[in-house]
Amino acid sequence: MFAVLAEDRSDTDSLVVLIKRIRGMNNATVQKKGFSGCGELCRKAWSHIQDFADRGATHFIVCHDSDGNDPVEIRKKVLESLGAKIIVPKNCCIVVPVQELEAWIIADEEAIHKAIPTLLIKPVARPETGTSPKEWLVNESRRGRSRPLYVPTIHNVKVAEHLDFKKVETKCPSFCDLVAFVSPLKSGDGSPGS
Repeated sequence: MFAVLAEDRSDTDSLVVLIKRIRGMNNATVQKKGFSGCGELCRKAWSHIQDFADRGATHFIVCHDSDGNDPVEIRKKVLESLGAKIIVPKNCCIVVPVQELEAWIIADEEAIHKAIPTLLIKPVARPETGTSPKEWLVNESRRGRSRPLYVPTIHNVKVAEHLDFKKVETKCPSFCDLVAFVSPLKSGDGSPGS
């Protein structure tokens, strides 16, 4: 069973959808915890990992945006914050979307259009190179309107339901870590059940 911990509830909910889709198991149970930012995630994730393990979780995903920082350093920071409090489970993956998780959303403009039919954006070849994918997408969805069509807390989960994984992996190498960690875990191979 998976447990997901991320900086906020929107990221956590999006990751749950992605995990279920990658595994091809819509009914899989995924425990989750969204925090109030990266500081709280680093301070409190360890206690939630312990709690999730006590409740049967065997595979853990901790997601922390790089927010313009070196992803290697972010991964190290998260690992050190966990390791200071617990023995980090061997089946723990620290996923670091380059910039923000919204880079993965931007990677598939067709998925955005499926989730928000009135929004068309141009294809973005390298979404992880922008400074703030979330802000960029909000601004693109506002063009010629008084209010944006895209609201991250509402639409990220909806877009995640339609993402073309190959397209996202090609444009956002950070997405590959999530796919690699989740994909091999198929029912019947001794891996966690649903």
